[in-house]
Amino acid sequence: MVVHSSLYSEIVLQPELEILQVTWKQKPTDAAFVEAYLQGLSFVQEHVKVKLYCTDLSTIGPLGREQEAWLTNVYYNKLYETIKADIYVGVVFSEEHFKAIVTNYTATEISAEHNFIHFNYFTDKLEAFYWLESVKKGRDTVVLPTHSLL
Repeated sequence: MVVHSSLYSEIVLQPELEILQVTWKQKPTDAAFVEAYLQGLSFVQEHVKVKLYCTDLSTIGPLGREQEAWLTNVYYNKLYETIKADIYVGVVFSEEHFKAIVTNYTATEISAEHNFIHFNYFTDKLEAFYWLESVKKGRDTVVLPTHSLL
């Protein structure tokens, strides 16, 4: 079910998996970025309290600092206020972006402020879906998928 679609992004609910998937088609302006996430939040507030998310950044690369700051300072709190439960996000990067992150990684202090949101990072969307499916089933890992996800 398509929740939101624009030149920049598409948000789709995978109802059988209870996953809300955000796919970025091209680098968004800050306004388009906020609009897409607010559309997704509105859907979650009005229809389904989704706890599992897949964000595909493989086409656009890293988010801008302002976009990251808005997610951290505004969006995550609004989402938690709506869900009132832990939230799991599988983030999909391109191979090049993932390698750059690993190469330039520096440990940061864990924020207790956002202990309700759990991220895992992937270079393959199916792997992200497998992980989210395992979270839904209450397991830490899934070696083989139980059925086709897409």
